[in-house]
Amino acid sequence: MNEVIVGSVLTLCIAFGIVPIFLTFRFRRRLEVLLKASAPPPGAPVAVIIPCKGLDQGFQENIQSFLAQENLLIQLIFVVAKADDPAFPELVRLVNDHAQMGRVGVTASVHVAGIDNRRAQKLTNQLHGLTHVAQDTKFLVFLDSDIRPDPGFVGRLISPLQDTSIAATTGFRWYHPTAATVGSMLRSTWNAGALPLLTNPGTIFAFGGAMAITRCEFEKAKIAEAWEKALSDDFPFTLGVKKLGKELRFVPSCIAVSFESSTLAETIEFTNRQSIISRIYFPPLWWGAALGHSFANIFVFSGIYGLIELLSGGGLAALLLACCLVLIPMQCLNAVVMLDSVPLLLPQLNSQFSKLRKYYVWCAPLASLLSLINTIYSLTTRQIVWRGIRYELVSTTETRVL
Repeated sequence: MNEVIVGSVLTLCIAFGIVPIFLTFRFRRRLEVLLKASAPPPGAPVAVIIPCKGLDQGFQENIQSFLAQENLLIQLIFVVAKADDPAFPELVRLVNDHAQMGRVGVTASVHVAGIDNRRAQKLTNQLHGLTHVAQDTKFLVFLDSDIRPDPGFVGRLISPLQDTSIAATTGFRWYHPTAATVGSMLRSTWNAGALPLLTNPGTIFAFGGAMAITRCEFEKAKIAEAWEKALSDDFPFTLGVKKLGKELRFVPSCIAVSFESSTLAETIEFTNRQSIISRIYFPPLWWGAALGHSFANIFVFSGIYGLIELLSGGGLAALLLACCLVLIPMQCLNAVVMLDSVPLLLPQLNSQFSKLRKYYVWCAPLASLLSLINTIYSLTTRQIVWRGIRYELVSTTETRVL
């Protein structure tokens, strides 16, 4: 092996490891600014649309958290596809119990959307929910049923929309493992890797589980029309907002926590699905992840090869190549920097989170390897399975229900 070439590879590897750490430090600095949110607009009518399918882990607690939102005039609209969905009777019971309490400020209703094979069922539920929004509604909020927001969540999510230069806001999801299994920890680590992208105007994207927009901007961006034959709700939402020339703002105090476990097989299925969706709907994001994790793993595999050569009597070139394995501790260091931001994002989980910290660090290199697997898999198919339904992503404007 040529020592000069291998030395250049090692230098590139080190530079490659430094960039994510720099981006994560920048993310931490920007968090402090973004966390200084203003108070929500008093008395502004808000419609919150929550599509539901089946009984998620902790479903009752999640729904009760929506019903417990404070300091706003909120119309909660729960939507299922069919009346025989297991979620339907549970929603009706919880909504009726809430109504009997006579709480002022939050009203709730349950609706059946029916089946439409032109789009993902989640979008059919959301579009149906829009037909039940009150006429005087100023803000539209879209939340997933598998999150558990605190009482001020919706208020913080819509608060930045008082600035007319901001068209929409987004939170993000944090998967909090109920046990430190490989699948659960790997899913949480993999998902958290996207957080630094959300503080950069060029790479921010909406998270469909927690996004808000003024009703006026929603109509201007023609998001409902974009959803008509789509599979993803968040990427068409993102593209619609960006076409308006206004800001999509990340609200770090609106990290939606999902208290769920995941097997390794479920984690691989989830990450493959997300990679396929991003390849079709948001190619720049997919290419960034594809190239980044491809090079990262090439460096690691090269380091392993160099280590084998060194142990077999290789010289300086083998030693330099083996040093590419330094990327693994650099990936772990990046995870440590990210984990130091968690007390700002999720103060309610501090006591539980400290027990999981070491597992997150160990999972960082595995999450990069998983991303490479996702990249390769997403090149082989346009089909995904989502909530028990198989879809084919024909294009950004056409989805086939299989």
